Amino acid sequence: MGAFGIKKTLINRGVAIWQKLWETAQSGFVLDATNLVADSVIPAGSVIGYDELTRKAVVLKAATLQANVTNTATDYPVLKGHLFKVGDFLAAAKGSKAYAITAINTSNAAFDTLTIGTTLGSALSTGAALFQSGTTGASNSSFITQPKGLLYTDVTVVPNADLAVILRGTVYARRIPAVSDEIKAALPLIIFSQSY
Repeated sequence: MGAFGIKKTLINRGVAIWQKLWETAQSGFVLDATNLVADSVIPAGSVIGYDELTRKAVVLKAATLQANVTNTATDYPVLKGHLFKVGDFLAAAKGSKAYAITAINTSNAAFDTLTIGTTLGSALSTGAALFQSGTTGASNSSFITQPKGLLYTDVTVVPNADLAVILRGTVYARRIPAVSDEIKAALPLIIFSQSY
């Protein structure tokens, strides 16, 4: 532990997610853990926003839909490994509906079910990306942080965890958390390879 109280815990899932790295954000960042569950693991490749002045980084939580849902659904089955918690605002597209998660059912071995009080109003297909909105309402969903890069390695949520953010590189898109087309558009220097 250094003079700033920065802490690093190494995690290795044994899965390579990077094909090529060209640029990381200089000097690293400290994780803003205020909206995360302590001791959970943020997977490498998660979308990150940051403030260069405060050196704080924020995770844009995401989940992959495990099954098709209708435009009236209030239960959303998602693959395990997401970082959502009750109270987070769930959205499927920027500028659309976003509502608070009221319950998370983790009893199924294959997926978790995120429940919201009001439907997102869109029929969504298996594999669709859901994300954490910074706002709630019928037509004003927004990213909780402006996407600026992807997390370099897995990070455990502990006080003052440090992390590195990749700004330019090629990532195996099928090995990282869900990334919607809107988020990909905000990260033009990241190539999302469909190779496995």
